[in-house]
Amino acid sequence: MKNKFIPDIFVYMVAPIVVCNLVTNKKMDYIIIALIFYIFFYSFITRKKESRLNITGIIFTVGYISLYLLKQSVKSDFIRYAYDTYFFILCLISLITLKFFDKNAIKQIYIDMLKSKGYTKLYIWNSLKNNILIQEFEKALSLVNIHLLSMTFIKVYSIITYGEQKYTTTADLEILVCILFIIAEIYTISRIKQEHKSKEKFKSINKGKGLISIKTIKKNNKEKIIYLDKYKRTNK
Repeated sequence: MKNKFIPDIFVYMVAPIVVCNLVTNKKMDYIIIALIFYIFFYSFITRKKESRLNITGIIFTVGYISLYLLKQSVKSDFIRYAYDTYFFILCLISLITLKFFDKNAIKQIYIDMLKSKGYTKLYIWNSLKNNILIQEFEKALSLVNIHLLSMTFIKVYSIITYGEQKYTTTADLEILVCILFIIAEIYTISRIKQEHKSKEKFKSINKGKGLISIKTIKKNNKEKIIYLDKYKRTNK
C-alpha cells in the first residue's frame, strides 16, 4: 500500500481550512458543497481500494466545516467567541465520553496515521500491545483534556465577568495558555514517535539476528553431514 499520509492531511485538514478562511464570495455555499463532495469521494475511494477510513480526518473536517457554517450568519464577534467556547466544551465532553467507553482519541489518531502510511493491520495490532506506547496515549489524552478544560474555563470566565464589551481582556492569557499546552503536546507526540521508531529498530535488529543464526545453523549442519558412501570406500 502506498503512503497516503500527505494526501490525507491535504484533503481532511488543509483543504477545509483554506477554503473556509480564504474564499469569501457569494458562491461560498457552492464551494463548501463541492468540498464536501470531494472529501466524500476521496473517502469512498480509499475505503474501496485500500480498505481504510481516516476517522480522525473525517471528524475534524465535519467539525470544522460545521462550526464555520454556524458562525457564518453571526455578525457579532462576541457571539462568535461564545460559539468557540461551546465548541471547546463539546470537544471536551466528547473525549471524556469516548474514554468512558474505553476509546482513546489519541490512539485512534495514531492508528489512522499508520494506516495512511501503508502499515498492515497486523503491524498496527502488534504495535498497540506496547505498554509504554499505551501509557503515552493516556498521558497525551489527559494533556489535551486539561488544555480544553483550561481554555473553556478562561473563555467562560471572560464571558461571565467582562461581558460583550471587554471579553477580549483575557486574550493574552488564552494565547499564553494555548502556547504552553501546545509545547507540552508536541513533546508528548515526539515521545510517541520516538517509541514507535525504537520498536521498529528493535524489530529490524531481531530480524537481522534471526537471519544470521539460520545461515549459521545451515552452514554448521552442512559441515557435520557424514556421507556413508565415502565412509565405506575409505574402510575397504
